[in-house]
Amino acid sequence: MTISPMSLGDLFDRWFKLIGKTWLRNLILSGITLGPAALVLAVCMDIGFSQMGALADFDAADAESGFYPALFEFLAWLLLGLVLFFLGTIGAMVAITKVSCAEMSGQPLSWQEALQSAFAVPFFRIVAQYILMGIGFGILVGIPYGLIAAGIAAESVGLGLFGGLLLMALIPGVIYLAINFAFLVPATVWESETTIGAFSRSWDLVRGNWWRTLGILILMSLVVSFAISIIMTPLSLIALWGFFQSYFEMLGSLGDGEPDPAIARDMLASFGFAFGLVNAVSSLAQVMVAPLYTVVMYFDLRARNGEFGQPATPAPAPIR
Repeated sequence: MTISPMSLGDLFDRWFKLIGKTWLRNLILSGITLGPAALVLAVCMDIGFSQMGALADFDAADAESGFYPALFEFLAWLLLGLVLFFLGTIGAMVAITKVSCAEMSGQPLSWQEALQSAFAVPFFRIVAQYILMGIGFGILVGIPYGLIAAGIAAESVGLGLFGGLLLMALIPGVIYLAINFAFLVPATVWESETTIGAFSRSWDLVRGNWWRTLGILILMSLVVSFAISIIMTPLSLIALWGFFQSYFEMLGSLGDGEPDPAIARDMLASFGFAFGLVNAVSSLAQVMVAPLYTVVMYFDLRARNGEFGQPATPAPAPIR
């Protein structure tokens, strides 16, 4: 197998060709792995928002006692749906990444073969990686926010200012780490890297190409977001039409002094499932194409490191 370092035009060309070659397999894989989880999320959101809407039926005396149980039930259903959706998304990413890497390597896989890896060892390793990153990034960003909150509570300008400065310093650090760890999934799926080993492997691939990787990832993610927004905007208006209709009815009822509780209940009840459905379709589209540009860049970085027989591409000279 021979893969040469690619220019920006070459990257887009390989990405679009990869989409064309794999879209049917990716659609089947995302439907099997993510589809049920997306449907469960939509149902959970429907139940949760319907429960919140039921508060509109309470009188003033019952509202206070019924609010927190309804809120906790809403959050419980939402958490269940989000956890299942997260796991389904990881399963789809694993299978689609396997198909894409095999295609780039000239070893095409059927969707049945790729499906076998969707919830195999790489799946659990990637789940662990995302949990570790979530905890690490959460701590890095949470500390300055905690200092800001403590400064506000203690009415300490110095403490709040220190927290704000620390936040501004840590956000670039989080971005720097996120780009260095952008290739955890292909390294884990295609090279069978361990949970921790994939962090080191991704870091090594990006070394010397950080700014280039940042720029291309931003550009390709913007292309994906724009394309999906063209599809999702009319779909969202159609799916959420009941919600918007109830919303405008509620605005009209404000002329009587206060909103009609029945309208507020209907508005919340109509929002959950429709929003969950729109989110499911958007996520299915995202997971079908986003891992592909990561795979193309992963192979490009490997080529730049001389892993396919060519000399390694030297890092750009620093600007003086």
